[in-house]
Amino acid sequence: MHSLTFEMRRGTSESLLEGLLHLSYPDESTISYRSTSGCAGWQRPGDEWARGKGPIPAGRYEIPAKPYWLDTRGIEGYFFHITPDPVVSGDLIRSELGIHFDANVPGTAGCIGLMNLEGWQGFCRRLLEIAALGVDKVPLTVRY
Repeated sequence: MHSLTFEMRRGTSESLLEGLLHLSYPDESTISYRSTSGCAGWQRPGDEWARGKGPIPAGRYEIPAKPYWLDTRGIEGYFFHITPDPVVSGDLIRSELGIHFDANVPGTAGCIGLMNLEGWQGFCRRLLEIAALGVDKVPLTVRY
């Protein structure tokens, strides 16, 4: 089965912290992409519930194998919408999360942003190849 895993070390830093998004294939081969989630200074443990600033909360999600286009500043391109949406923990809510190219200002409002254009283009191409195999959704695990 195809799957995705996002891993990033959270910490106190005014610089943007980086992680890796791993795309795994049924034959257990993996391709990894430089990525991030959250804004610089908002990537500490507990910041995942800071709306519009913190990284995506840890957990199990899924994305469609086919993206859609968004003109939203900071994305301006293909967007793989992460579900469930919203993500809820008690009174805390995060919503409208996805995987996209980290355009414009480095960092994201909680999405997973791929940091290298060539890597992003390869990721999109590979997901479309997976979709052509009849796969509708790809599981995503986020862990810190």
